[in-house]
Amino acid sequence: MILDAARALAGLGGAAIFSCGSAILSTIFSGPARAKAFALFGTVAGIGVALGPSLSGVLIQGLGWRWVFALHAIVLALALLAVPVMARHTVEPQRQGARVDIVGSGLFILAMLLLTVGITQGSQWGWASPGVLVLFAGAIAALAAFTTTEKHRTHPMLDLSVLTNRRFVALCLVPVAGSFGFVTMLTYLPSYLTAAGGYTGGTAGLIMILLTAPMLVLPLLAAKLVSRGISALGIISVSLVCLIVGDAALTLFHPDVSITVVALPMIVTGAGYALAAGLVDGQALALVNPERAGMAAGFLNTMRLGSEAIAVALYGSLLATTLTAKVRDGISAFPETSDPAQAAGQAAGGDVTGPASSVAAPLRAQFTDFLISAYDSAFHTVLWVLAGVCLVLLLAIGALLCTSRNTTH
Repeated sequence: MILDAARALAGLGGAAIFSCGSAILSTIFSGPARAKAFALFGTVAGIGVALGPSLSGVLIQGLGWRWVFALHAIVLALALLAVPVMARHTVEPQRQGARVDIVGSGLFILAMLLLTVGITQGSQWGWASPGVLVLFAGAIAALAAFTTTEKHRTHPMLDLSVLTNRRFVALCLVPVAGSFGFVTMLTYLPSYLTAAGGYTGGTAGLIMILLTAPMLVLPLLAAKLVSRGISALGIISVSLVCLIVGDAALTLFHPDVSITVVALPMIVTGAGYALAAGLVDGQALALVNPERAGMAAGFLNTMRLGSEAIAVALYGSLLATTLTAKVRDGISAFPETSDPAQAAGQAAGGDVTGPASSVAAPLRAQFTDFLISAYDSAFHTVLWVLAGVCLVLLLAIGALLCTSRNTTH
């Protein structure tokens, strides 16, 4: 309970940092300098993405999981010491009479909460169960109420007029593709490596460098290419294609695969996220007036962070649903086994040896192999779903950009 509350508090801080950081950069910098600033912003974020999973694996294996959070606290304390320096170089535009949109914020948070809980519980209650359907209906109702409320607020959390800019909306969908194509892998691939691949936590963390290393170099490279006349939208399109191809190629993973075989798909997937990191922020916020940069950055990062929460929840729920079905189909060959849903749930969490304790001793190794095979198959199924989601988003983004171009002309 304490851990959940602490993580929720950390999430509030992270959301504030993301939205305020983007708004500050958009306000202070302009033109080529803005592109470089956002590229550096993406690279610095990429350092955390690149080193985080690997360092966390080493810390967990060597010092314990608590040191993961302790290291976060140390880094954040150092960043807090730099705030006075940033304040001296930042001129904030003053808005008279502005108010926090408590009602709108509450409705939006409620909608996201209901949606995320519905997705998470889908695998346990059943996707067509009354409880899940009520949660989804509640999310839709809360979003409808949010939209109606924002139209009549003097100082809305989200100025809905910004959504009439199709180019801006298209750019805001790019991080959504990254959430489904990359963040899900960043979150769940370590579990696959330990459960199906048999790697230790530290080794799995080191393998994850293949996925995250592009974040160290590609954001700045993308900015440099744009400064030399390469189309920013072209680079963003390449990033989306990399996500699709990378996720599809990650189906090469299987329990006995050599890492050299899947190294390239991991790098391509990471490149799909890294090429657009920072670049999409600068391109999107350049479309709005400086006084609306905070609101626009908030919306962009809500799309980014909100879609991350939804994508991670959807991945976990789909994996559990698919794995449960596969376990139920084959578990009859192992008498005296535990409930299929329970065994699948433990396997989905990365524990493929625990459920074997309920199986007769001579069959435990065979049952563990069965669970690993089912996990691997479910993992591949979800990968194809992720690639399909990224393809749909690519088509939607392309359509919005085309209509935007036609409207401009």
